[in-house]
Amino acid sequence: MLNEKNCIFSYNQNGLLQAKIDGQDVGRVKIVCTQPLTQPDAFLCVIGMDDDEKGIIEHINDFTGEQKMMIEEDIRLRYFCPVISEILSIKDKMGSFYFDVVIRGRKKNFMVRDLSKNIRQLNATVTITDTDGNRYKIEDIGAIHRKSRRKLEPYLY
Repeated sequence: MLNEKNCIFSYNQNGLLQAKIDGQDVGRVKIVCTQPLTQPDAFLCVIGMDDDEKGIIEHINDFTGEQKMMIEEDIRLRYFCPVISEILSIKDKMGSFYFDVVIRGRKKNFMVRDLSKNIRQLNATVTITDTDGNRYKIEDIGAIHRKSRRKLEPYLY
């Protein structure tokens, strides 16, 4: 288990995250959420560039200040997930679903196959994964406009 006592993060000359664990330089690392949808701030895996696990951060709050900000930034960049504010249309064409949505005031369209695997609802949050592996989310299905919600509801399981 990693915490501020045994792990220190810093940036290398190229601005990439690196770590020292128990005083030993382990080089570049990436931080991966083991449960990104249910517990995005807990059980964070620190992985070296050779894909070997260096340790687990039980909770992001085990770190403070600049160390915590470095962890949050690495996670934010890795798990970029635009928030959908409105659904304009969902069209089914030969088993592929074409979504026209609004994200930060701009129209965006993407395609989803196999809705049963690529649309997930956890409490009020809906996550949609497109054919390219990009994820989009609706933070609160109850908070979006009724017309948008009605377009999506038939596809929620």
